[in-house]
Amino acid sequence: MNGTAKPEQLRSWKAIAAYLGCSVRSARRWEAEEELPVHRHMHKSQGTVYAYAHELDAWRQRGEKRNPSSAKGAGTELDRSIAVLPFSYVGPDPANEYIADGFTEEIIADLSKIRALRVISRTSSMTLKDTHRNARSIAKTLNVRYLLEGTVRQQRDSLRISTRLIDPASDDRLWAGKYDGAIDEVFTIQEKIARDVADALHLRLTVDDDRRLAKHSVEDVAAWRYALQARQEALRWRPESIDQAISLLETALESAGEVPVFLAALGRTWLHYREAGIDTGPNPIDQAERYAERIAAIDPDSAAGLQLAGWIHYARGELRDAVRSLNLAMRQEPNDPDTLGLLANCYLLSGRGVLARPVIDRLLAVDPLTPLNRCLPGWADALEGDFASAVDPYRDMYELDPGNPLARLFYIWILASADKRDDALALATSFPDVLSGSLPQQVAAVFAAGLAGGTSTDAAGLTEQADVIAMSGDMFPRLIAQAHALTGDAQSATHWMSLAVDRGFINYPFLAEHDPLLAPVRDEPEFQALLVDVRQRWERFDEQPDHG
Repeated sequence: MNGTAKPEQLRSWKAIAAYLGCSVRSARRWEAEEELPVHRHMHKSQGTVYAYAHELDAWRQRGEKRNPSSAKGAGTELDRSIAVLPFSYVGPDPANEYIADGFTEEIIADLSKIRALRVISRTSSMTLKDTHRNARSIAKTLNVRYLLEGTVRQQRDSLRISTRLIDPASDDRLWAGKYDGAIDEVFTIQEKIARDVADALHLRLTVDDDRRLAKHSVEDVAAWRYALQARQEALRWRPESIDQAISLLETALESAGEVPVFLAALGRTWLHYREAGIDTGPNPIDQAERYAERIAAIDPDSAAGLQLAGWIHYARGELRDAVRSLNLAMRQEPNDPDTLGLLANCYLLSGRGVLARPVIDRLLAVDPLTPLNRCLPGWADALEGDFASAVDPYRDMYELDPGNPLARLFYIWILASADKRDDALALATSFPDVLSGSLPQQVAAVFAAGLAGGTSTDAAGLTEQADVIAMSGDMFPRLIAQAHALTGDAQSATHWMSLAVDRGFINYPFLAEHDPLLAPVRDEPEFQALLVDVRQRWERFDEQPDHG
């Protein structure tokens, strides 16, 4: 022996959590939010995590020096959390209510620039608009310590903003502010509110925090208003609404010039045509790529441009490139829910669940009320073969949005996978009449045939229009393949799964071992040939992407 002690290595999340005296969930959250030094090593069959005890000790000591109460763990993190409730519009013209929504979103964006503060995302906050729930209930649901609420009044070219910072536990008003100014001063007012909130919470801004707050992504108020209207139109997901959104964003560009956030919004809106099944050809992606190139020419490090690049790569099935772009975007905006959600999904599709889980934890910390996000822990469990644990997250998603046909279809899939086939069949055969003929309902009909013990001929085939829409991404081909596999139709199952693979679904362990729905066709020659191709793609995936 040379007398040099070998560093103590902790080889699992459970061991790391036990060493720190916390839950596994807290350890994962600290890795995502507090730079807990956890290492990863990827194998061909699975990924592992490990940590060194001396590095954990040093991390803990650094935290105690920064904040003597940091050893208390979760309570400290909760003390630095806030949700912005949708500001109320109290102006004379109800048609301008979108200004209050936009103001809310910009306040959230500014507060999110303060790295020490966990801020609930726009998507979760806006679900609380016009809610009648009390402050304590809202804070408990969102797992935050503080709430910020306010009103916006516009009178011609003037603004009056009133704000209140509340501690829901005591229902005390901790701070209040009133701000008056011209509409052209809206960005200055937003920045001032964010700084005043930080001061009221006794947060010391870092140099980087101060720089980010002082830098406004948009300076042109008229263009900002066009962009707010465009966002509302785009989210209607109808052809005429997307057309209108693009027109409004083009007007914003004409007013403000080549602003990266507007260019990125245009690119993302063009992709809406594809995601809504309106145009599944190459044009939406090509148009989005042109805007991404324009952003890169102006600011190659723009978070908005990098996120758009991630969406484009994902749409093309180029998951390695998507992961690189999204990780770079996270360096600029580590808590953007769109970036986090897409990155987690790309990791899961690629069979890198160990990398996905801390991203999912971070996403749920900032955006807990978006139904799709609620099922992501279940998606991760299912891809690792733990279908029993996956059922509850999918049930949560379905119960949050029962009218959503995709939520129903996902729930059918997980119930069938967890061997709750009677429940899955009941749900598959009870689509509301208003959803009859929709693509999710048509896929559910194929599931129903297999669950009832029938063959693929017992289910009506997809309509021509649905068939085209289904090919636009990885999700529907995978679900259709699994539904056909239930009926024993190996040819159809292989055809559709090959489409899913081409669009990025290369999770070889799931396809080769874990998925019970594929059992009837897994040993068929055509499916075995597909698995050979999937394994090669899976093994070639960049196992060490450029992390933020």
